[in-house]
Amino acid sequence: MTGAVTPRPSRAGILRIWARSLTAVVLRRPPAPGQRHSAGPRQVVLVLVATEIVAAFLASSMLPPAVRPVHALLEVLLVLGGLGLVAALVRHPHEVDEERVVLRTGFLGDVTLPRPAVRSTSPVVRTVPGRGPRPVPGEPDAVACSVESALNVAVHLDPPVLLDLGPAGPVAASTVYVSVDSPPALAQALRRVVPPHRS
Repeated sequence: MTGAVTPRPSRAGILRIWARSLTAVVLRRPPAPGQRHSAGPRQVVLVLVATEIVAAFLASSMLPPAVRPVHALLEVLLVLGGLGLVAALVRHPHEVDEERVVLRTGFLGDVTLPRPAVRSTSPVVRTVPGRGPRPVPGEPDAVACSVESALNVAVHLDPPVLLDLGPAGPVAASTVYVSVDSPPALAQALRRVVPPHRS
C-alpha cells in the first residue's frame, strides 16, 4: 500500500500555521477532533512563555525609555510565537477514520496511512533524532513522525506502507513511531473506527 507524507513547510509556512492556529484559539473556534500529541513540548513552551513575560517586565524597567517600545514589540512577537506554536500542536491532532490514519506534528509535516493497513499500536519508549516525518536509524522498515525526539507509541502496519520521505528516500514502513498524549485513547480510536472492507 501507499501512504502520503506532507513535507515540512517553509519558515513562512510555519509562521502562517502558527498565526492561523492562534487566531482560531482567540476566536474560540472548536478544535478538530482527534488524539492530541506533544504534551511535553507544549508544557515546556508554556513555561518559557510565562517566564519570558516576567523577564520582559523586569528588563523593560532597566532599559532607557527610548528603546522600551522596540523591546516591548519584540517581546510581544516572541510571546505570540510561543503561543502560536502551542496552538498549532493543540489544533492539529492525530486523526482516525474509516479510510485513513493521519499522524500529525502540527507544523513539521504529517504522515497519512491507509486505515486497512493499520493493524495495532503498542506503547514504546523510544528516541529518534530529528523532528517531523523521518527515517529511523537502524530500522530500515520504520518511520518516525513527531515534534520531539521522544516517542511513546508504535503503529504497526500490515501490509507495509510505502512512504516517500523526500530527500531521505522512500521507506516501505511496517512501523511508524509517534508521540501521543494518551496511547490507550489512540488504540481505542483504532478499535472503534474499523474499515468496512477489513478482513
